[in-house]
Amino acid sequence: MVLKKLLMGVLAVAIGVIASPISEHGQLSLKGFDVVDKNGQPYVLRGMSFFWDMPGWGGEPFFNSGVVNTIANDWGGNVVRTPISQLNESRAKAMIDYAASAGIYIIVDYHSHCAHKNASSAQSFFGNIASYVKQKNYVHVLYELYNEPLYENCNGETDTQSGGTLTSWNTIKQYAESVIPKIRANDPNGIIIVGTPNYSQGTEAARANPITGQKNIAYTLHFYASTSGHGSLRYNLLRGKCNDFPIIITEWGVSESSGDGNFTKSMNDTWMSWIETIGASWANWSIMNKSETSSALMGHASTNGGWSDGDLTPSGKYVKNLMKNLNAGKGLSSVGLSPANVDCAQLEGGEQYEFVRNGVGNFGYAIQGENYMDSSNAKTVETDAKGVQNEMYLTSQNSGSEAWAEYTLMDIPAAGYYVFYAKVGANSDGYLRYSVDEGATVDSVKYTSTGGLTTIKGFYNKIALPTEGTSNIRVSWKGDVALDVFSVVVADSADSTELGIKAGEQIVSIGSAKASVSDQFRFDARNRSFVIPEGYERLSLFSVKGRKVYSADVTGKANVGLDRSVKKGVYMAVLSGAKGQTSLQLKVTE
Repeated sequence: MVLKKLLMGVLAVAIGVIASPISEHGQLSLKGFDVVDKNGQPYVLRGMSFFWDMPGWGGEPFFNSGVVNTIANDWGGNVVRTPISQLNESRAKAMIDYAASAGIYIIVDYHSHCAHKNASSAQSFFGNIASYVKQKNYVHVLYELYNEPLYENCNGETDTQSGGTLTSWNTIKQYAESVIPKIRANDPNGIIIVGTPNYSQGTEAARANPITGQKNIAYTLHFYASTSGHGSLRYNLLRGKCNDFPIIITEWGVSESSGDGNFTKSMNDTWMSWIETIGASWANWSIMNKSETSSALMGHASTNGGWSDGDLTPSGKYVKNLMKNLNAGKGLSSVGLSPANVDCAQLEGGEQYEFVRNGVGNFGYAIQGENYMDSSNAKTVETDAKGVQNEMYLTSQNSGSEAWAEYTLMDIPAAGYYVFYAKVGANSDGYLRYSVDEGATVDSVKYTSTGGLTTIKGFYNKIALPTEGTSNIRVSWKGDVALDVFSVVVADSADSTELGIKAGEQIVSIGSAKASVSDQFRFDARNRSFVIPEGYERLSLFSVKGRKVYSADVTGKANVGLDRSVKKGVYMAVLSGAKGQTSLQLKVTE
C-alpha cells in the first residue's frame, strides 16, 4: 500500500510537469506571424502584465511567486510580463525563476518611453539576463526591448511630456540592433520583441523596414479597447497576419488609453474576437489594485495572490475568463465571442491609411476626443447608454456653463491651413469655438441641433496653424453638447475647394517629393514619373484623409508615369510588395 501511494505521488508529479506550458511546448519561436512551440505548432500566449515597478507607484509588492502562481494555476495564464523600468537585474531574475517554477513563459520588458537614450545600460541589462537564461538552461524567456517609444528628445524612463518629434522607427531600429547581439551571444533562440513608434502603435513603419539578418524578432502592438480611435489598429494586426510579419500584443487594456475611464464591453469583445481569430499572443494590463479601470484587482486584494472573484475588478473578471477558458482549449463561444471576419481580401480596394499610427509617412494629426490633455467642466461619457455610434464622447458637466478641452498637435510640418474635423451632437444650435496657442488663431464653426445626443453630425472647417512643430488647440462649447472626435489634417486641393480657400492661399508646402523610407523610391518631376526599385508590385496613392485615389501594378517596371487622373493636391505614394512598404509624400501642382 505504501509503495502504491508512493508510485501514485510520483505519477502525479510527473503529470504536473508534463501539463505545464513550458514542459509541453518548450522553446518558442516564430513562423511567419505565428508564435510556434518546439514542435512547430502554433501556440498562443495569453497572460497578464504586471504594473510599473517604480518605487512608490504601488506595483512592486505584487512581484512575487504567489502572484505568478495564481496567474498560472487559478487564472490559467501561460505567460506573465514583468515591466523592469529601471533595469533591476535582481528583480528580473527573480521573476524569471518564479515563472519557471510555475511552468509558464515570461516577457522581460524594459518598461521605458525613452530606452533609446539609455542604450548602453539596456545592452548590459539584456546581455546579463540572457547570460542568466543560459546558465539556468531556461527556454521560457522572451525579451521586450522597448515598451512604448514616444519622443526623440525624451528625458528619463517615464517621460511622456517632452513633446516635439515622435521617436522615429529608424531610431528604434538602431537601438534594437545595438541590443540584440548582446542577447544572441547567450540566447540564440529566444523571441525578441521590439517596440514601435507612437506608444507601440506604429507596426506598419516596422513592417516597411524590418530588422534583417536575425531570427525570432517580433514587433509590439499596444491598444486600449475602450478607446474608439484604437479600433483601426486591428488592421495593423491583420496586415501582419496576411504578410507573415510577427506582432505580439505585449500590452492591452479593457479601458481607455489613459488606463482609466470607461470599460465598454462591446468594444472589448470586438477586439478579442479579432485577436483570437487571427491567433495573436497577448498580455493584459495590469496586475494592480490601483483605483483605475485597467487594474485587475480591487483595492483590498492581497499582494500575494490567491484571490477570490470578490477581489477582482470587472477588468480582472473579464480577462481571467478569457485566459482560463481559451488557454484550456475551449472555443470562442465559451467566452461569449464569435469568430471575426479577418479575410485578407478586405485589405484590398477600400483600404484606409491612418498616417500618424502606421508610420508610413506623416500626414494626419488624429486626436481622439477622449484623449484630451486638459479640460474644464467636461467629462467622458460611455455611449452604450446614449446610443451615440457605440463610442465615447466628451460632454459638459453643467450644460449652462462653458466647457472646454485642450489637445496638443505634434509634428506639424509647416505653418499653413489645415482641415479641422469634428463630430458633434447637440440639443440646440450653437458654436464650437477653438483657439490655437492661446489666441494665435481664434475661430468658430456653427453647428445645428441634431435633436439630442443620440445623433452625431460631422463637419469640416479650415484652421490656420501658425508654426511648424507643436501647437496647442483648445475647443470650447456651451449647452448640452457631445464632442465625439476631432482631427486636424493637411488640406489637399479637394479640401481647399470644399472649404472655400481661395487660390493663392498657402496650403502647407511640403515641397516636391521626398522619400520617407527609401531614397530609391522617388518621383522625377521632369518626367512626371515614379522611379520604382526592384522587389515591389503595387503603387498606391492616398489622399491626406487616407482615401485610396489610385492604384497600379508596377511588377518588373523601373518607371511608372503619374496618372493624369490624379488632381492637384498633396498625396502619400505607398509602394508595397515582397520587400515590404516604402513611401513618399507628393505634391501635385499641375
